[in-house]
Amino acid sequence: MTTPIRRRDLTKIGNLLSKVADSIGALFFLIAFVGFLVQIFYRYALNDPIRWTEEVIMIVFIWAVFWAAAFMVPIKNHVTLEVVYSVVPKKTKRIFAIISMFTIILAFIILIPATIEYLDFLTRKKSPVLRLPMHWIYSCYLLFLVGFTIKSSIRLWKLFGSDWRSNI
Repeated sequence: MTTPIRRRDLTKIGNLLSKVADSIGALFFLIAFVGFLVQIFYRYALNDPIRWTEEVIMIVFIWAVFWAAAFMVPIKNHVTLEVVYSVVPKKTKRIFAIISMFTIILAFIILIPATIEYLDFLTRKKSPVLRLPMHWIYSCYLLFLVGFTIKSSIRLWKLFGSDWRSNI
């Protein structure tokens, strides 16, 4: 007989996954920073710039941006129309949040198949210096779509719950 998963267990798992996501995001920025320092050293100290560091920095930056947007930044901290949002009552904010979550979920679900198709197209292309498959480089966008859709769905679920005020 299986035991049901308790809310406390889900919270622990969520906190652990959040820490892992934060660590991966920090690692992306660390790699970009080290690559930047290596490039500066080779360019200015040795007067012999190297090309691969620029490509690594670009790739890691792309991954860091989409990773952070999907897994690190709380969904309530993403872009809002603060001028309008800050002056309306909480119930209206809830309606705005529900509409925006529905819109995001629908749009991202529509984008997922097109993104997969484009990544499939990119399997034939490679990066100019490191010769990395381009679909690997840009697959972070698919992770972003899926991750943000899941986060939006969770927020939408909470907006219909009894504790909706803490999610606006």
